[in-house]
Amino acid sequence: MVSRENAVILLFMAAGLALAYGGRVVTGLSDTLLIGVLIFVGVVAPQLVIGYLDAETSE
Repeated sequence: MVSRENAVILLFMAAGLALAYGGRVVTGLSDTLLIGVLIFVGVVAPQLVIGYLDAETSE
């Protein structure tokens, strides 16, 4: 069984990769911006969501 944290991380990782690849193919964005999107969506956003969910369950 997959834990909630792992599910959130996998979901955001897949979304980040899709956004980065789609942004490269569809738009003419720079590689630096696409790497920033990948890091934000794949690393920062899951931490924020997991922290929010943990705070909701502890109340």
